[in-house]
Amino acid sequence: MTLKEKILYSSEKIRFTLYKEGLFYKCYNEDAMLFVKKVREYKVNNKLVKSTGSNVFSIGFPVSEIEKGKLSFEEISTKIESESFELKNELVIFNLNNTECKKGYKEWVEIKHKNELVVQEPVPSYSNTNNSAHVLAMIKNYDMANSTPMQGLGFIQELKLEVQRIEKSNGNI
Repeated sequence: MTLKEKILYSSEKIRFTLYKEGLFYKCYNEDAMLFVKKVREYKVNNKLVKSTGSNVFSIGFPVSEIEKGKLSFEEISTKIESESFELKNELVIFNLNNTECKKGYKEWVEIKHKNELVVQEPVPSYSNTNNSAHVLAMIKNYDMANSTPMQGLGFIQELKLEVQRIEKSNGNI
């Protein structure tokens, strides 16, 4: 199933769909809005996708959340007011009772765009004598719970570059 098809499915008012993508369950646009409003507050990813010609909003959570019982399809079904759900290959389809529950998507998108424009406070820089404290502060202040795996890899790369910079300034390279 293409991303374009997933976006089209998410706009349907009678259905909520979760897609199993590798080790994660994901949902898009209207379904992502419904999930974060009714089920759990997860970080919403916003990405411009050329094939759809628009920004795509998505959330994802590990399959292990379901497997370990921290979250269940029954719980999701209840919270989103679904009359039933079915597992089909790599997706879970919930049939919604309330066709109004996906209303307000445009307003939600506007709020998400405004929130992304908020400038994050930079991590304070430290002198060379306190370099390890700087790296520790970066690690301590990193919001892993609200980061995607790709953001985590980017952060590790940032840490690696910072350690190399410190080593170079100390003459260790």
